[in-house]
Parts: sequence; structure tokens; C-alpha cells
Amino acid sequence: MDYLKKPKEARESHWMGASKEILSGLPEWAGEIPYQVKKMAIKECFDALSNGFRKMKKTKEKFSLSFRSRKNPKQSCFIPSTAIKEAGIYVKMSGKLKYAEGLPELPKDSRLMLENGRWFVSVPHVSVISTSENQGRVVALDPGIRTFLTGFSPEQIFKIGEGDFSRIARLCSFLDRLLSDISKAKGAKKARLKKAASKLRWKIRDLVDELHFKSVRFLVDQFDLILLPTFETKQMASKAKRKIRAKSVRAMLGFAFFRFGMRLESAAKAAGKTVLRVNEAYTSKTASWTGEIVKIGSAKKITSHGMTLDRDVNGARGIFLRALVDSPSLAC
Repeated sequence: MDYLKKPKEARESHWMGASKEILSGLPEWAGEIPYQVKKMAIKECFDALSNGFRKMKKTKEKFSLSFRSRKNPKQSCFIPSTAIKEAGIYVKMSGKLKYAEGLPELPKDSRLMLENGRWFVSVPHVSVISTSENQGRVVALDPGIRTFLTGFSPEQIFKIGEGDFSRIARLCSFLDRLLSDISKAKGAKKARLKKAASKLRWKIRDLVDELHFKSVRFLVDQFDLILLPTFETKQMASKAKRKIRAKSVRAMLGFAFFRFGMRLESAAKAAGKTVLRVNEAYTSKTASWTGEIVKIGSAKKITSHGMTLDRDVNGARGIFLRALVDSPSLAC
């Protein structure tokens, strides 16, 4: 960081040239760190500098570089492919390690990550996209708070994760109380509470991840075209603009809809399927069989012209019909 603060004329403009000067001046304690890890840390620093200048040209706002805080729950570093072995990573330094899942055949340069007390290795690898037969099976999904996903297709209607959030909500509520206690505690008690909070975070994350992965597998196996609303969680949760209660916001953030969308798109691409992002505006409050806009509030059912339908099913059907109108090619 001090090197980058030097005048432009007094330092190398490229990280490769700068690394020779920086690495030779490191303190003794840095000698045990593998050479490639230190070298790539310099590259990341130069990348951050160039990204800062690029952003400043667009926004006209000044920026500053700083080290990542040790208190940050997410930390990571570069790991070369040569250091990744079946017995572990840098085995002579760290000893033998046990992987939760198998390594790819030809691992590439990776990142070692620490998140809330758990270690991960993010290993990029080449995967072959399968070419499955497209049978034209279409489904529209309606993400929700009471029910994680409601699906509508011409052949079936289904719900995924109905009532599952009650357990997650209890754990989130307990985590909130635990965080409140941490802010008041001191010394060893504070350390114990922080450790308990990390375990609870992972318990919540594991439950949500299990729901995500099972849902993704079911959808990719059963359908060829998946209509998924954009579901602007960030805007809906914003205090300045939101029209929903804090409990509903907690539910949305707990289900991690954005992360689910990314996982679904990735799995669909690998399986040769298609995920189409659609607009869900007014689909929940509009009766899908008459087009009437009904002020249903928090009601679980919607009624129009003497006919009643489940709120979530109506929303999924509305998304399906709206997608047909917005994208006529889907009807072919």
C-alpha cells in the first residue's frame, strides 16, 4: 500500500515489475508465506488501484485504498493450481486436509476462502454443457415469503418450501437476540457468543442452501424453460421505499432469492436448459382469469367474479400468461 502511494515517477507502473521491489523489502515474518500467494496479493492491489481510477473517471468521486479488516467475516487469498493436492493445500505447511467433496481432474488456479469460521477452496474447472432434448416444458415461478416458490405449468401446479420459513424465522430471531447480547458482552463471554453466532449463521445458511439445491435439481430435471421473476429484493427491503413490514423483509433476505437465481441460471446452463427473467409487476393482485386488479392485502386467496384461487398459484399463473404476451415466441 505504501508503494502505491509513491509518486508515479518513483514506482513501477506494472505489478510484475513492482513485485520484485516489494517482495525484496518484506519483513521476516512474511518469509514463510508462499511466493505465489505474495505475488498475486500485489497483483490484486494494482487491480484495485486501476479499478478505482476507472470508477473515478465515471463517477468523478475520489477513492482510497485500504487493507481488508481482520474483523471482516469473509477473507480469501490466491492459491496456485500446483499447490492443490489430494492430501490438501500446501501440505508441508498446513498438513493433511480432508475435502468435503472431490476435486476436479484438472484444477486451475483457485482461491482459499474463510467465511464465518469455515474454510472453502473455490476451484474453477472446465465442464461440458449437456445437450438434452428440448420437449418444450415450460414453468413459471412465483417467489414468495410464506412459500419459497410456487410453480405453474400447463401440466401441473406445485409449491416448494411451503411453511419452511417458520423454522428459519425462529433461528433468525434467535440470531438477532444473540447479536444484541454480543454488543453488551465483554472478554471471554463475547468471544463465546461470537462463536455461537457463527455456528447459528451456518445452520441458517445450510437450511437455505439445501432448499435451493433441491429446488434447482427438481426444476432443471422437470422443465426446459423456466420463467423466473427478477424479484428486486434490495429495492423492496430499502427502508426509504418499502411498503412491507420488517418481518417480511427478514423473510425475503433469509430465503436469499438472488443467490437462488444465480444458482438456477448456472445449473440450467450446464444442463442445456433456459432461464428467462420476466417481470412480475401486478401479477399477485391481478386475477389471472379476468384481469381485474383486486386489493387483497395479506389475504391468502384472491376472489374475482365468483371464483376463488390461491394467491401464490394466481401469481404464478399470472407470470406465465404475462410472459406469453411479452414474449409471443414462447407460445410457438
